[in-house]
Amino acid sequence: MLQEWGKCGDGAAEEKLMSGWHSICKRFLRAGRLSEPMHPNTRIFEWVVIGTAILWLAVHALLDADSGTLLYLTYLLLTASAAIGRFGLPSASGNIPIGFIFVLASLPELPLKETLAIGITSAGIHALREREHRSGWLAVIFQMSVWVLGIAAADAAYRGITEAAPNFAPAGALPLAAIVLFLVTAFPLASAKALQEREPVRRIWKNRFLWSLPYYMVGAAIAGLLTTLPKLSQWSGLVLVPVGLLVYYAYRLQLETLARERQHAEELASMQLHMVEALALAVESKDVTPVSDLHRMVHFASGLGEAMGLSHEQIRALRVAAVLHDIGQVAVPDHIIMKPGRLTPDEYQRLKIHPEIGAQIIQQAGFPRLVSDIVRSHHERWDGTGYPAGLRAEQIPVEARVLAAADMLLALNTDRHYRRAIPLDEAMELVAREAGKGLDPVVVNRLREVYRDLDREANPVDATPAPLLAKHDAGIPAAHELPSFLRAIAEARREEQMVLEFTQILGSSLDLDETLNELSRRLHSRLEFETMVLFLRQGDRLEASFVEGQHFTLFHNLSLQLTSGITGHVAATLRPALNAPPTEDPIAHRNPVAASSLKSAMIIPLDGPNGLVGTLNLYSTRHLAFSSAQLSLLTSIASKLAVTVENSAKFQQAETRASVDFLTGLPNAGALFLHLQNELARCARTGTELGLLVFDLDGFKGVNDQYGHLTGNRLLQLVAQGLRENCREYDFVARMGGDEFVMVLPGVTEEAVGHRLQRMRSYVERVGIELCGTMCVSVSGGAAFFPHDGHTAEELLARADKHMYDEKNQRKQAGKEAPPKAREATA
Repeated sequence: MLQEWGKCGDGAAEEKLMSGWHSICKRFLRAGRLSEPMHPNTRIFEWVVIGTAILWLAVHALLDADSGTLLYLTYLLLTASAAIGRFGLPSASGNIPIGFIFVLASLPELPLKETLAIGITSAGIHALREREHRSGWLAVIFQMSVWVLGIAAADAAYRGITEAAPNFAPAGALPLAAIVLFLVTAFPLASAKALQEREPVRRIWKNRFLWSLPYYMVGAAIAGLLTTLPKLSQWSGLVLVPVGLLVYYAYRLQLETLARERQHAEELASMQLHMVEALALAVESKDVTPVSDLHRMVHFASGLGEAMGLSHEQIRALRVAAVLHDIGQVAVPDHIIMKPGRLTPDEYQRLKIHPEIGAQIIQQAGFPRLVSDIVRSHHERWDGTGYPAGLRAEQIPVEARVLAAADMLLALNTDRHYRRAIPLDEAMELVAREAGKGLDPVVVNRLREVYRDLDREANPVDATPAPLLAKHDAGIPAAHELPSFLRAIAEARREEQMVLEFTQILGSSLDLDETLNELSRRLHSRLEFETMVLFLRQGDRLEASFVEGQHFTLFHNLSLQLTSGITGHVAATLRPALNAPPTEDPIAHRNPVAASSLKSAMIIPLDGPNGLVGTLNLYSTRHLAFSSAQLSLLTSIASKLAVTVENSAKFQQAETRASVDFLTGLPNAGALFLHLQNELARCARTGTELGLLVFDLDGFKGVNDQYGHLTGNRLLQLVAQGLRENCREYDFVARMGGDEFVMVLPGVTEEAVGHRLQRMRSYVERVGIELCGTMCVSVSGGAAFFPHDGHTAEELLARADKHMYDEKNQRKQAGKEAPPKAREATA
């Protein structure tokens, strides 16, 4: 058959071969997608190269004649077989098709047209067999076009050298032609990679292509040997056999060295990926994110990237970016990241720096620029309202658009500290609403098509742990046991968050009871205990000022010596106690059964700026109920709690001063009105009556004038003491001002109020005699009743005040003015 093809001088054999080549292309192209999103500059560059190659073929290559020799068909079949069998030379950028050797060998022997056919066959089949997953037809045609230009340049270089120096060819001209072939083919490929990955051309050229040059030189030597073999004698061939064996073993040794270096590079890359995974998990542990959530994120991002037709390089960068996209949050304070409510504008501005910070960290770590670009842009929005650069639509890298859609879907479908997870289908509907606003509509539509499949793949029934950055077709586990270091990080983050929460509670109110109730509620969600007690220092004793829990009666109003018992020891030494026996404090005599049920106590000293404030005691009915981590948590908030207790005590003192009369210790007019309004509201609800008694001291001015203000003050204090002693537990007495007093008497009759006024008159007259030696003061009073005399505090006070002055006038008219003249009283 080869002889028949060799006799086809009119190019029929070549046409048959080319038709077979087209069928191969069509079969391979149908297996993959025909479109691939890429950077616009990359697409333009590839079309320029393709257009140049097509133009050159149209002008020059078709003008050449066919040789019709058996050598051409042999080279063509060998090239096709080597490409189909993936036989090539390993290099930093993958296999170099061995067909370039036959291209170089055909330069001296065959017309340019046939050399091009050999080169295009080799490049085309190699591109199809080695092409990246889901890469499009444009990449295949681009590689074929690059080889067209490279072969044309190499042929021009070879012809120019042989014409200028005939004796220099072919042995001397082939190495130079090989260099030209290498430069013209490698540079466009490196430029396309650089545009696609957004990396400098120099870096791509140096790392992936430059060190392939020696292979071209070896190929030139082999090609020269192929051109000289027919001209050598039998004895020369025998001499070449050992030389060929030496070359073979040298090449084999080089391949073994290269394999070891590649293995070492893969080990280093694997180590880097494991470091990336550990770093990402450490960062995500700020939000106590399970490992399975990161696995789902990587799987969804890479799966959506494949559905969008991204190249292998893009998907690999997308996987790394999916793991590290929030690494910039290390520069954002935890209280902002962990805040349960809506962020303030200032907090939101601080959060917006994390994409840029993350991109800088990734660049500094030496990752490809494409990864940093994805991380930098994953919070950009399709409508241009995103951050940090405000990119819009196609300005946003397609990989970042893919990551943004996957991130939003999984964020909605994952539990967060500020909300519960939304079902996947509902989350997808919310993501769909963002199409054309925050997200790329094309990406959202593709995600809608594949999200259920991706969810099933990300949560297989039988899953084994796998690295986050494993091959994209590896199974992703639904759950993964946290490594010990991640548990430690998560625990530290959780403790930090709890300290933040408790600090906010302690600084939110000056009402100590309200603060401690909220603190107890939060502690119950973190710790297991039955009773919480706050002991406050009062001189040389510790008083139970707040008790919450099952053993309220055991600790209510309990007073302990400052230096006795376990609580006193903690207060004296300022050292906390963990799982101490509660019965070391004198509590058994109050309730032996309840005291014996308590098995462990955690006691924290509260040391404020001015010294010991008290202790915070937690009691449990279990042995060893508390851990050192819980002790550390309470110790970290102890100083803040001590300050809060001191401030609350000062506030209560100030509040007491504001509502209590300084001289008599009775509530003042403001406190009276507040209490009276509350009592009237209660009586209105319950349908009960209320009595209001108003009275003042007759003759008090004479006491001040005759005996001095100190005596007058003492008289007021004794009167206030008598009023308190003559009140029921639920009565209320206040000083309105001067020598006027008011009593609020729930549920009394008019007759009972009269008896109360008469007793108070007798008491005041007796006090005046004891203090001044004569009856110098008496009492006039008036009463009013709810609801008969009024419904408001003002109405009742006005009516009672009127009755008081009516009585005062009646007593004057009757000649019963209480205070005699001072000079008569002292006579």
